[in-house]
Amino acid sequence: MTQIPALTVVATVIALLSLTACYVYGAPPKATVPVDFPVYPASAPISEVYGPTAPLPDGSRDRRERYDITWNSDDDGSKLFAFYKARLAKGDWVTQSSSGTGHGWLIAFNRISNPTWGGTIYLADHKIHVIMGDSCPCAVAS
Repeated sequence: MTQIPALTVVATVIALLSLTACYVYGAPPKATVPVDFPVYPASAPISEVYGPTAPLPDGSRDRRERYDITWNSDDDGSKLFAFYKARLAKGDWVTQSSSGTGHGWLIAFNRISNPTWGGTIYLADHKIHVIMGDSCPCAVAS
């Protein structure tokens, strides 16, 4: 019987991991967002919260639908900003305002079909943070 050299086994394991994007359990799941919301293609979700927000100051709960998602990307913020500016100009989405510097960008948006449903995209180098839901843009500094 021929023995398989250890180096061959190690090389095979590395090759298999690279084919699955280095995730032992396969590629990471996509974040839960409305089906027509643009998601940057070269991004991976790193945190996701869906559902009602934290309790309000009076102790009551805001039970409106909310998405709070952060993605990682290998691209810089200016490239991410250009992608979202272009993609939010299509379909049922519209940009309400946008601003940015060399270090970060902010886009407030909403649906054309339901103007009370929208959100805010915070962009920085290698990060995309989206908060969206009913009665948004959410957490936009005035």
